[in-house]
Amino acid sequence: MNIDITTMHGEIPRDADGLLPQSNSTYAENCHFDRGVITPLTADIDASIAFTFTPLTVFHYYDDYWFAWGHDVNVIRSPIAQDPYNRIYYTDGEYPKLTSADIALVGDNLPSAYYRLGVPAPETAIGISAVNPPNDDDGNPVIDDDPANDETRYYCETYVTAYGEEGPPGPASADVEITAPGSSVTLSLAAPPAGNYNITRRRIYRTVTTTSDAEFLEVVELDIAVTSYVDSLMSDELTATLETEDYLMPPDNMVGLCAMNNGISVGFAGNEIMFSMPYLPYAWPDAYKLSTYDNIVAIASVDTAVVAGTEGVPVVFSGITPSNISDKPVQLNQACLSKRSMVSMLGFVLYAGPAGIVKVTTTGAGSVATANVMTREQWQAFNPSTVRAWSVGGNYIGLYDYDGDGDGVYDTVRGFIYDPNNNDLRRLTNTFDAAYADPQSDLLYVAKGGELWVSQASQTPLSMRWRSKVFHVPQGSSYSVCRVMSPSVIQVGIHFFIEGQLACTMPPGSIVDNIFRLPVMAGSKWQAEVYGYAQVDRITLAQSVKELPA
Repeated sequence: MNIDITTMHGEIPRDADGLLPQSNSTYAENCHFDRGVITPLTADIDASIAFTFTPLTVFHYYDDYWFAWGHDVNVIRSPIAQDPYNRIYYTDGEYPKLTSADIALVGDNLPSAYYRLGVPAPETAIGISAVNPPNDDDGNPVIDDDPANDETRYYCETYVTAYGEEGPPGPASADVEITAPGSSVTLSLAAPPAGNYNITRRRIYRTVTTTSDAEFLEVVELDIAVTSYVDSLMSDELTATLETEDYLMPPDNMVGLCAMNNGISVGFAGNEIMFSMPYLPYAWPDAYKLSTYDNIVAIASVDTAVVAGTEGVPVVFSGITPSNISDKPVQLNQACLSKRSMVSMLGFVLYAGPAGIVKVTTTGAGSVATANVMTREQWQAFNPSTVRAWSVGGNYIGLYDYDGDGDGVYDTVRGFIYDPNNNDLRRLTNTFDAAYADPQSDLLYVAKGGELWVSQASQTPLSMRWRSKVFHVPQGSSYSVCRVMSPSVIQVGIHFFIEGQLACTMPPGSIVDNIFRLPVMAGSKWQAEVYGYAQVDRITLAQSVKELPA
């Protein structure tokens, strides 16, 4: 009975070594199976970008500009098409922030400057200094005793940033009684609150009473340094309606910032998830907040939905506008153990749960994706609470902290790749400190210390290793010939294991032809392990050359 391995895949550690499908492995390291054969991963390329510290988060701004932080940061780009300011928005645990090209690109550590996200409401009501009726033709103040001409009005103001972002109004002024049409009102304006808000202007509004309602209409826009203004406009000269009543700032403790495809930005704090006004990441109405039963650990957007991984049951939020967002708890009791483990894929998200890598779709279906790949106990060896992951090429690339010497200190980093399509696993030896998955190139940029690299972008292969399943053959079976099909077999070595013990080794360089003789070996449980720096297309063991299949 020949052993003929014609296709290769990754590990499924859940299955016993002898019960694996023929193409799966018991160990796969630094290799991929995109073409159904064993192909070594390649080394990284220096991106010629250097940081002055070891970052935990990196982000490609544009061109050769990279942002880096020494802590966990969530970043989104401006949802405005062709944003003239090239703004980004981010949460870092201190308070939500934004930056732009005019302030971020000075110095070595970028971003070099930022503003607090959102526009505060004025704290002080507009003061009314004087009400002056118009003068008649003789220069005397007009006295109008007709109560039908009386008007009671109120004033308020908003602040506006240099980007044109208008915040919520401050408190309304005291009522102003206008007895003579055409009267002017002198307004007293307070300075804005201290803070890094980028406030440059203010807009003044006043009420206009109609037959059905009273609304605030814009009177004037002023430079923020102006502290007094005389309003002499008639009602029909007023312009836009105040529309920012609920354009509140996001709370300081909001984190996890992400963006939906419909222009809505999303963040969370505790068990509360928050949605911004569409295409206005600075405006977060209280009415657009929802809560979950358990505290939220991580969120990730997929199309027009957001998946929230919590300390209990995950929840899917979806909707076209922030006013009609609905929530759907997933029928899966799998907490999210690591904020940085949650990754958006095509139509679903993956994150590290207690029983394995959890999959949640935008429709609210949930499962332990790796349930048929590894047991809960096997998954625990990956230290799931420390997993951080990225999505590249449809794969889930993860790192985790490992106690290498058994002293109780998790001071070693190990890597893995989970393939949700083939539902198998591979190991990585080339680890890093931070990474950015570039959606345009589908490349992973990795930071190693203070240097940035392009992951697996060179032509230099890494040292790969792939061990087959255990093949059960009749007791005492012996194979005298082996064929390893490879475009460069001299770069491939092979180990043979019989009854779980290493029986023969042929290192790279010792195999010069695809077909070679084996020493006398016999047993009922055979395994082959190839390693080295070249692709392996097929592995065959036979009792004679004539028995080798075509």
